[in-house]
Amino acid sequence: MKIFKYLLFVFFCTTFTTVAQQFRFKTTTLSVLEKDNKGDWGKWSKPEATELYVTLDYDKNKIVIYSREIQHYTIVEYLEKEVTKTDEINSYLCKNQLGTAVKISFFTRVDLGNKPQLYVYFKDFIFCYDIVEE
Repeated sequence: MKIFKYLLFVFFCTTFTTVAQQFRFKTTTLSVLEKDNKGDWGKWSKPEATELYVTLDYDKNKIVIYSREIQHYTIVEYLEKEVTKTDEINSYLCKNQLGTAVKISFFTRVDLGNKPQLYVYFKDFIFCYDIVEE
């Protein structure tokens, strides 16, 4: 009977362990916004079809965009979730493999039928990907 209780205890302990979450997305379009020579923001580029994969890994504190040149971002700080009438935004302060500071935000456009988007903010340009969860 002691063995049964011990096995039952071990079973419950192992079934309640936490598993870190990893999310996988696929991009469908890409738009770019750049600053001009005067430092003013221009206009968004026309969305272009793209098919890249993106992973958000909470366990390893990283975001990876699998473009032609793979983009690795280490999450330095998890920012508080923002909720507005039109958007839900999860943002992260990151550093890329060169040490450049980058802000990455996952938007859920509530006013557009919960359309998900990924924004990658650099100092002089912004990438905007339309994404779908895999």
